[in-house]
Amino acid sequence: MTFPEIPKTLDFGAGDVVEVKYLEQVFDISRRTAILYLKALRIKPLYVDKNVFFSLDTLKRILFILSKPGSPGFIFPGSAAKNNPRFTHDSEYITEVTQDILDSAADPKTLAEMAGASGRNADILKKFLTNPAGRPRKEKPHDG
Repeated sequence: MTFPEIPKTLDFGAGDVVEVKYLEQVFDISRRTAILYLKALRIKPLYVDKNVFFSLDTLKRILFILSKPGSPGFIFPGSAAKNNPRFTHDSEYITEVTQDILDSAADPKTLAEMAGASGRNADILKKFLTNPAGRPRKEKPHDG
């Protein structure tokens, strides 16, 4: 039994940058198809020597937006749905991320939604719900 090779990970303080091998293993696709996935999702890869890296946080944000209720369906490169007229003639399905989706993924509110949806990190959500800078605190009524 052979174990898959663990993709290299770099952390520059703003989230993980992972080797494209991550996509190859998660989706069971070739390196070429993984790079096509990044292109369709409009994620610019980082080329370092023979390695290709991408922002895992950016991928998560875009996939979160694509999977929200009301979002269009997404057809990944190499998917069987690309050749299915049922999907290709339906304007609800897209094959490349639009600027609106990128803008939504970049919006700080998306982080709060992701934290709330995961239910795992309430501290992040609290930061968005507490008094933001510049807003006066609400005074509690005093008991007499």
